[in-house]
Amino acid sequence: MRLLKNARTPRGVVNIAFDSMIRALYDELPNDTEFDEVLDVSGKLVLPGCIDAHVHFNDPGFTGREDFFTGTSAAAAGGITTVIDMPCTSLPPVTDTEALERKLEAISGKAVVDHALWGGIRSNDCFSEKRIERLWDEGVTGFKIYTISGMETFEALSHPQIERVFRVFDGTEILFGFHAEDADVIDASKLDSFDWKNFPLIRSVGAETEAIRNVLSSQHNNRIHFVHVSSKKGAEMILDAKRKGRDVSFETCPHYLEFVWQDYERLRGKLKTVPPVKFSSDRNALRRMVANGTVDFITTDHAGVEYESGKNCARFEDIYCGIPGTQTMVPYVVSEFYIRRGVPLETIANLLSTNPAKRHGLYPKKGSLEVGSDADFTVIDMDGAEPLDEAKLRCKGKYSPFHGRTFPVKIDRTIVRGRTVYASDRIEKGHGEWIRRVT
Repeated sequence: MRLLKNARTPRGVVNIAFDSMIRALYDELPNDTEFDEVLDVSGKLVLPGCIDAHVHFNDPGFTGREDFFTGTSAAAAGGITTVIDMPCTSLPPVTDTEALERKLEAISGKAVVDHALWGGIRSNDCFSEKRIERLWDEGVTGFKIYTISGMETFEALSHPQIERVFRVFDGTEILFGFHAEDADVIDASKLDSFDWKNFPLIRSVGAETEAIRNVLSSQHNNRIHFVHVSSKKGAEMILDAKRKGRDVSFETCPHYLEFVWQDYERLRGKLKTVPPVKFSSDRNALRRMVANGTVDFITTDHAGVEYESGKNCARFEDIYCGIPGTQTMVPYVVSEFYIRRGVPLETIANLLSTNPAKRHGLYPKKGSLEVGSDADFTVIDMDGAEPLDEAKLRCKGKYSPFHGRTFPVKIDRTIVRGRTVYASDRIEKGHGEWIRRVT
């Protein structure tokens, strides 16, 4: 066995004995126990391995933008021990078990960290209850649905189609995740120009809230999750539904917690994604929700592209929508909320690890520092770091809206099932495994 000595965790300073799993927690080290290796992490934070539950690693199919090695390398360098990859940016999209098998074959041996997978439901396919049930039985963590989509290979569902899905799977444990923006509201904006000033008025707060309202209007009993929520009103609608007893959750992302629409003038393509960042009132409300723990968890919606061809475009409307964020999420959240705003470490661990593990059926295998859980640890050095250099990102997209930002923390090491996969800028390829949903 190995030992993390003097680990500063959400439950206090403890000593953690582990191999591939956590074997014991000691407040005081026993005198009669020998360890194969002792890692003294005195003064460092140790979180249950952090999870990015919303990434687009594009493998197979669009690997010019990202592949599973580069994406999980960035994750490991960012302290992420598990990612959950979206079904929509693979070819073929993961909408049936055959596509799942092709994806698993394509990514085999590439991953640095562990990975679970979303399934998807798209209007391209004839609706098939058995297709969805079989994919769920294979262990995907949920099904992604778009209410608006620009992808020919993954078309959005209409409200009647969503209602049919809800009716067929009423009362089941299946989790349905929604990209919530209403196409009719967006089309009705009728603005004369498309530039950075108009972007949040076209992909508007109203578009997000109307889509959320439509999804929540169903009277069926389904488990619902809203991805990348960007607005105060949208988040409040979800929280109101939760208070009324709906099984609903939501995530937000670092870019919605840090930036506002005026930042597009300076950052342009580095910040462009959908939904777009909104207004200071939205950012500030989401920050308060993070601080008080009413946001369920934080993800990145990691979606990179080659910068010159995809982001450095003369016309704003031609810029690819996507931000590579999995390497910066943990340093940002710990710096901004734990250090700067004094949010309790337990809340930080819930946002980055425990809550996504629970919602996606991976707990307590993932997201826990309890005996019997996987030995996944995010070890954070509190002594500070150099300014972020986007050229040194491990992903293929070498850009970030956080470029030049100095975080007062840095990732010391990332441990996945007992093995250090990132430390001192070294990456271990191939250790990551596919993790099926366990509950």
